[in-house]
Amino acid sequence: MLQEIQMKRTAIEAFNETIKIFEEQCHSQERYSKEFMDCFRREGNDKEIERIIMNYEKLKSRLGEIYDSKLRLEQDLRKQALDNREIDKKMNSIKPDLIQLRKVRDQYLVWLNHKGVRQKRINEWLGIRNEQFDEHCFVSEEEDCLPHYDEKTWFVGDLNRIQAEELLGGKPDGAFLIRESSKKGCYACSVVADGDVKHCVIYSTSRGYGFAEPYNLYSTLKELVLHYQHTSLIQHNDSLNVRLAYPVYAHMSSLCR
Repeated sequence: MLQEIQMKRTAIEAFNETIKIFEEQCHSQERYSKEFMDCFRREGNDKEIERIIMNYEKLKSRLGEIYDSKLRLEQDLRKQALDNREIDKKMNSIKPDLIQLRKVRDQYLVWLNHKGVRQKRINEWLGIRNEQFDEHCFVSEEEDCLPHYDEKTWFVGDLNRIQAEELLGGKPDGAFLIRESSKKGCYACSVVADGDVKHCVIYSTSRGYGFAEPYNLYSTLKELVLHYQHTSLIQHNDSLNVRLAYPVYAHMSSLCR
């Protein structure tokens, strides 16, 4: 959509340049035609006078066509801009409903995971293909071999933000670790997203671990890690469209089998 709008704006600029050229040609034609026509009238050469007038009219007609084409394009562009604004308004009006629906969906996913239903089975029910996992080359029939099950691959204990960033530096999006947080009674997740290391608090409540209510449902940090190995963190933070894909101490080969 944006590319189409930009192309139309570029076309309007091209029309403006073309119009400028044709206007200059019309002015030149008008200026020199008068001299030639006076000369041809003295000679009685009506045929040449007619030819000059015809060429001038064609030039003006072509200029009028270009004006009309530019006007239609400008009107189309204005209409498209209005349509886009209406779409944006509509999207903003339904955004709260979409967020609420996503929260309800995620609550059911959490419940199903707690009941032992595997993500692959849930995806089959929802009609979701596993292409997103294929891209990261570690989907298999059995997930029990994933390094995520070994806390030593991702839990680093008492590590501060700077040390976490150094440890994750240069690693791919989705590389992560869990550490003790400076906030008493909490933990922190450090994860690479869009090439940068981001940090988010993991709360420890009487109901369980999680990034925010009502998602503090995981009885252990391992359960939380296993859930977000499949689920993006974007539901908690718009800048974290990433999953906990690669434990910091896991060998990449074990993830790509």
